Amino acid sequence: MRITNRMISDRVLFNIQTSLKRIAKLHDQLSSGYKVRYPSDDAVVATRASNIDARKREIEQFKRNVDHVKNYVNAYDSVLREISSIYHRIRELLIRGANGTMSEDERLAIARELEKILDSLAGMANMRVGEERIFGGADFDKDPVKKVNGDWTIVLNPDSNVSRSVEVLGYRLKYGLTVYDLFRTNNGVDVFQMLRDAIDVLKRNPQDVEEYLSNVALKQLSLFEDRLMENVAKVGASMKVMDLIETRINDLEFFMTEYLSKEMDADITEVLTDLSMQQAVLQAALKSAARVIQNTLVDYVR
Repeated sequence: MRITNRMISDRVLFNIQTSLKRIAKLHDQLSSGYKVRYPSDDAVVATRASNIDARKREIEQFKRNVDHVKNYVNAYDSVLREISSIYHRIRELLIRGANGTMSEDERLAIARELEKILDSLAGMANMRVGEERIFGGADFDKDPVKKVNGDWTIVLNPDSNVSRSVEVLGYRLKYGLTVYDLFRTNNGVDVFQMLRDAIDVLKRNPQDVEEYLSNVALKQLSLFEDRLMENVAKVGASMKVMDLIETRINDLEFFMTEYLSKEMDADITEVLTDLSMQQAVLQAALKSAARVIQNTLVDYVR
């Protein structure tokens, strides 16, 4: 086959262009820090990276869900501690009020303190995190406890008595409490009614104070305390689960970040070495081309 000057020129220019493309690609890797940026670089790695990146976005959402749940669980834990302290104080007042030797002024003082406690419990029942009532169940935008005819009453729709839940790592975690879980016993008595009855007895029926407070109010209070302990255990379990899930999410995020780095990130030392070699190759190719390509009349124009 006859080799012409045109064929030599075309081949030399093609090789120089190829060398320039390699150098441009290495410069791109060096400036971006990635060895694979487009599917054309490596279709398999690009597909894996896309899948992992999507999974990382899911994990980021899971982390936000966990943070949201932890805010609520911490709020529940704080409220339950306060309620426990309040129940302890109520017990002290009921035992003191059941003393048949107390004067009317002393009984009225106990009744007034119980009224303050009643208002405090109602405020806790309507506690918010942001604009959501943490004990409101499905009706988190409404106060679950309101004054009806001057008395604090649970007004939460029974159909809204559902636990809050969130999806984390493929399964749904329940973590919420409602006023029915905390302020009402299984037999339908709520703490607001119990306190109202105790206050009425202290104010209006001094002859029945000892019997009612000892045989009715204190027994009901024990039921509320048992209910409280059940929910303390439930909240504690939710906190433990959240800690375990958060640890697992962090481990998954670290693993995926490390895996993605191994697949996508460029080895800077290797890139610099390849770049130096390609630049040397280009210089050699240019020198060779200067000798191989035939001179034209333009070269002689001065």
